[in-house]
Amino acid sequence: MKISSETTIGAWKSSLIHILKQGVDFVDENNRVCREELNFLIEVENPEKDINKPVESLYRFKKWVYPSIEELAEVIMSRKTVHAYSYSYGPRLFNFRGKINQVDDFLIPLMKKNSFSRRGIVTIWDPEQDSNAYKREIPALISIDFKMRNKKLNATAVVRSNDLFFGWPANIYQIFVLQEYIAKKLDCKIGSLATFSNSAHIFKDQFEDIRKIIGE
Repeated sequence: MKISSETTIGAWKSSLIHILKQGVDFVDENNRVCREELNFLIEVENPEKDINKPVESLYRFKKWVYPSIEELAEVIMSRKTVHAYSYSYGPRLFNFRGKINQVDDFLIPLMKKNSFSRRGIVTIWDPEQDSNAYKREIPALISIDFKMRNKKLNATAVVRSNDLFFGWPANIYQIFVLQEYIAKKLDCKIGSLATFSNSAHIFKDQFEDIRKIIGE
């Protein structure tokens, strides 16, 4: 299934509506009723237009404290693990296993050398740390692929498990921050931004809040 929209908020609302109406229910390992669709592609054609909007929508709810825009950006751009998180994406991207800067030392030079390269991918999943059946705190964001087409940098992220209501707004913003950083280094425009979710889902205890979002 593919959802495509010019705007981030449009893509988010359309995805929530689709899963709410057509997702399949099951009870997950945390005993929550989960409504899911497998292999779900969401494409934002012009993320620059309103990338903050889904996060800002979640700020309006008073029943939780959602991370700030600055904190979300730090999680993916900081070379060190952000305090209060068991892991951060940034160290795995910019200092993988304390050895590899996948972004500055591989991806950017690769795309400067060959702007049409199909090898522009960075990986977050680390089998040495994450392939553990008893470990719960592991990344949902697995990898991000970058392709330059028509002088625009497009990004596609693979997400193994994606809470579309609570998690997707943070992830799409974080991926955009990285996309923007790379585009500036390559002196090019930002293109589309997409997430491919192996499991795209929402939870029954979120339905009331989801209907408030899609009803706006």
